[in-house]
Amino acid sequence: MPAPADRENDPTPPMPHRLRTHATASPALPGRDELYRLLVENVTDYAILLLSTEGRVVTWNEGAERMFGYDEADALGREFALFFPQEEAESGTPDRDLATAARDGRCETVAWRVRKDGSRLWASVVLTAIHDASGRLIGFGQITRDLTERKEVAERYEESRQRYRSLFENNPDAVCSFDPDGTLRTANPAAESLTGHHADDLRAREFWTLFVPADREQMRTLFAEALAGQPQVAQSALVHRSGRRVELRLTLVPILVAGAIIGVYCIAEDVTERLRADAERESLLLRERVARAEAEAANAAKTDFLAVVSHELKTPLHAITGFADLLHDGELGALTDPQRRPVDRIRTNGRQLLRMIEDVLGYARLDSGEERVRLERVPLDRVLSELVDEAQKSATAKGLALSMEVRDEICLAETDPGRVRDLIRALLSNAVKFTESGEVRVTLWREPSWVAVEVEDTGIGIDPEQMPRVWDPFWQAEHPLIRKVGGTGLGLSIARRLASLLGGDIAVVSTPGAGSTFTVRLPLAHG
Repeated sequence: MPAPADRENDPTPPMPHRLRTHATASPALPGRDELYRLLVENVTDYAILLLSTEGRVVTWNEGAERMFGYDEADALGREFALFFPQEEAESGTPDRDLATAARDGRCETVAWRVRKDGSRLWASVVLTAIHDASGRLIGFGQITRDLTERKEVAERYEESRQRYRSLFENNPDAVCSFDPDGTLRTANPAAESLTGHHADDLRAREFWTLFVPADREQMRTLFAEALAGQPQVAQSALVHRSGRRVELRLTLVPILVAGAIIGVYCIAEDVTERLRADAERESLLLRERVARAEAEAANAAKTDFLAVVSHELKTPLHAITGFADLLHDGELGALTDPQRRPVDRIRTNGRQLLRMIEDVLGYARLDSGEERVRLERVPLDRVLSELVDEAQKSATAKGLALSMEVRDEICLAETDPGRVRDLIRALLSNAVKFTESGEVRVTLWREPSWVAVEVEDTGIGIDPEQMPRVWDPFWQAEHPLIRKVGGTGLGLSIARRLASLLGGDIAVVSTPGAGSTFTVRLPLAHG
């Protein structure tokens, strides 16, 4: 080595520092086989193993242990069929894979494999034949990669895709997607039906051109707002291929992918029939309002008319019956028998006419809704007793027995005393009027929530086919007795309306030729 003083003149270049450090500081590299062994053993994402020609495990790395759950002692010497599902192992799949690799040099599969705990993993498996220098098969190398997570992601994606596809294809509303420039890309079957055009014919149409000309500028604006990230709802219309107008309710939403807007979805609902129905309903409501106003005007006119009738008919009629009473009572001088008979007829017919007028006026008040009730606690036994006494004269004149039975001592009804008298008087009057012989019986009893009044007679009865009309106003059954006694046909109709007005109800049971039973139920007075 030259002396330090001569180093400047030494022609031998100095050794680079990098090489000097390597030569003095780095240990010797292991051999190639050792490097390969270390590489295989330290790979954790792949199961790498060597198999004998019979398919038994010869080597086992850390990745295999992590993937399958077996440690090296458990795995070495075991047939690699251990990692196959039982059904595949029993069907000979492991032997077929070995045969394929031996024949072709390689066998690649993506299939289910089984861990030590019995759980399955979806795996990519590459099985490679290993030959010695002479070409003799000496074993197999197997590299396995766990694709379970990837498969689950793919399955979720496919499920999501199928769900969307099903929603898209089977949606009853038209669904279309548009590029940012407004060009139509996809249209579902409902869109074809809505427009009358095949999806291929709709493709490349611009969004706003699908609608009636008057709405196109508005549609262009709505599309731009949806593309800016603001969902839109609007109404418009298009012209079907057949020429008919289709009214639409539109919903526009941006299409988001990875946070970026790549287009717009449009959902179009056909609301033609709904709008038509709404218009018809509005028209009907208008007609009803007009009809109601006309009815109210008619009711007002009827009320005025009834007031006139009440005054103009009843006033002279009262005068006629009043003078007839004076004649009958001898206040204007004694009458001979021939004179008395026409006077009595005037009195009878006058009173009958007054009752008819009262019936008509009473029904009109009920029909117009003008009748009002004043509810109070009413002892019905007293009311019935007074009404029976009142009807006794007419019953006796016809030879009828009129009786009353009170089954419960206290029968207080929550009702209007005047209206309840009108109701029961009408039933008693009918019973006496249409009973030629026998009896009329009135019964009173109490129920948990009602007070019941029953008026039973042995009169002409009602035919079953006539029962549905028995409550109709001005209706009278065909019977000689009815023609004989006359009347307005309003009694039962008034009775039913009064029962309803008082918060109760009325029912009838009848047998032709044997009589009828009318039962009224009124609210019981509590406390």
